[in-house]
Amino acid sequence: MNLPSMKNVVRTSRRAALQIGTGLFGLNLPALLQATPTSERKKSDISCIFLFLAGGPSHYETFDPKPDAPVEIRGLWKPTQTNVPGTLICEKMPLMARRMDKVAVIRSWQGKTGGHDIGSQHVASGFLPARGEQFFPNFGCLVSALRGNKVKGMPAHFGLPVAARYTDPPGYLGAGYDAFNIKGDPCSPELQFNKLSVESSRFEDRRSLLAQMDNLAQISASVDDPLEAHDKFGEEAISLLTSGAMARAMNLDEERPELRERYGMNIYGQRVLMARRLIEAGARFVTVNHAVQGGLFGEGTTNGTWDNHHLLFESMMSVAAPPTNAPSGYKWHSYRGPGNLPQLDMSLSTLLDDLDERGLLDTTLVVVMGEFGRTPRINKDGGRDHYPNAGNVLLAGAGVRRGAVIGATDRTGAFPSTRPWTPEDVAASIYHGLGIDHHQTYFPRLPRPTPIADGQVIDGLFA
Repeated sequence: MNLPSMKNVVRTSRRAALQIGTGLFGLNLPALLQATPTSERKKSDISCIFLFLAGGPSHYETFDPKPDAPVEIRGLWKPTQTNVPGTLICEKMPLMARRMDKVAVIRSWQGKTGGHDIGSQHVASGFLPARGEQFFPNFGCLVSALRGNKVKGMPAHFGLPVAARYTDPPGYLGAGYDAFNIKGDPCSPELQFNKLSVESSRFEDRRSLLAQMDNLAQISASVDDPLEAHDKFGEEAISLLTSGAMARAMNLDEERPELRERYGMNIYGQRVLMARRLIEAGARFVTVNHAVQGGLFGEGTTNGTWDNHHLLFESMMSVAAPPTNAPSGYKWHSYRGPGNLPQLDMSLSTLLDDLDERGLLDTTLVVVMGEFGRTPRINKDGGRDHYPNAGNVLLAGAGVRRGAVIGATDRTGAFPSTRPWTPEDVAASIYHGLGIDHHQTYFPRLPRPTPIADGQVIDGLFA
């Protein structure tokens, strides 16, 4: 098959861009979205925001507190009542306590491995990797491959900053089906087309736009398959830059300052806000790595982790300054702003309100989970270690039953006391929420028909 050269594609698009000029960025996002009333959206247009709590959150300190367990298990914090009678969550999440009537919590979730890499690949794809190598794609990459773009100029799948840490998101599908990643600080983002990064400019002027289009000629050499490069990243990247939809979605300055403050004026809260804007602008699936980077692990400021082996109670609230009992020999990485727990409380509660007020919660599936839970017993360093035998998952929107608590763990939170629900079942439920029949839908480009999920929809999860 003879394909037009990338230079010709770029040249054509440059001409189109010159004709369109800067006026293509004049329409703001709310005006653009008025053309698609909520009432006209189909079941197949349901989108997903996946908040991946990389590193493994503690179920004890989030949505499954154990007040009757010994102190070395229940921890330092008390449970709090919520607006769903009989449902308790950690007292450090007061905002979510007033919104539990909008969500469902699966308390009898159970994984299979305590490794970050295998555990993450398992929960992000619904398949336990064989021999430590991820073969099946993450949810967003598969949804993108199955359904394509919903809106011209808006990719189907985004990662903020990447489409789930510790994973190979496209799996066997290859680089042409990777996510479009928005790296760095959302207030000054950098959009990444696979291995090619585009400047963090919001594409305000023709000179910037044309310079970036010239850079697109590098795409054919920067991904694994030239055919995929042309088909997936060439025309799509150019369409993205020339449509203006991406520029508008990434422009957080269009949002009311008070709403931005409710999400949290930091990298993590603003990523969740950007996820809402991307979904509103036509993305199908957005994965947010929602974890504050700091404390005793990691020197970066944008990737984040919930991996609290040390000083869990101090680290989850704030890493702005090292606590007095920080162990010697460890470097403390400070980050000004709330820690994982208050940041999740702020941004998730605001996201649910925001989607609901905009009429988008019924058409947006929200999933919140990490790769495993944490150990029942607090260790000698004041933290909890990796623990796949028990954890919890929160879901909302897209037909999820509001105010539901599904399953339970035993008195110490060590094992499910009701039927365990696995990553395979969560995968089947995600596809069901997106209107995809996981039994009758098969992975593309495989010689043998293989259903996209091997579990079952979780009982009682959907209304």
